[in-house]
Amino acid sequence: MLDALGINATLFAQIFNFIILLIFLRIVAWKPLINMIEQRQKHIENTVNAAEDERKKAEELRASYLAEMQRSKEGAQQIIADANKAAEAQKDQIIAAAKAESERIKENATAEIQREKEKAVAELREQVASLAILVAGKVVSQKITEDLQHSMVQEFIKEAGDLPC
Repeated sequence: MLDALGINATLFAQIFNFIILLIFLRIVAWKPLINMIEQRQKHIENTVNAAEDERKKAEELRASYLAEMQRSKEGAQQIIADANKAAEAQKDQIIAAAKAESERIKENATAEIQREKEKAVAELREQVASLAILVAGKVVSQKITEDLQHSMVQEFIKEAGDLPC
């Protein structure tokens, strides 16, 4: 009946050999294979954990770097603001000094003009007094006629006109 189904002793021998092979592999190769798989699994887990740790360190380093960049940026902005404030103060100081200097120069020029004016007026008074004395001397030495009086006045006006005013 087994022959009718195409099953012979070879099939049983093959099944027996296969079972023996499975037992042999189970005894000889199974444990090293499982150990190798477990070691590989642990290695992969360790690698994944190390990668996760490195990623966390990288994120911390990145956060630290960004914080440092922000502090540096704020520091730079503060330095720029301080420099602008100092420049503005220096500009105001220079403008105030320039205004004070121009005011001083203006006051000196005004005082110099006033002195020159007073000096000119004094010289003019002196010259007028000299001319008056000269005219008086002429008047006293000559008899005054109307023509003489007119010519003396004209001469006086002419001499007075030559004075620097």
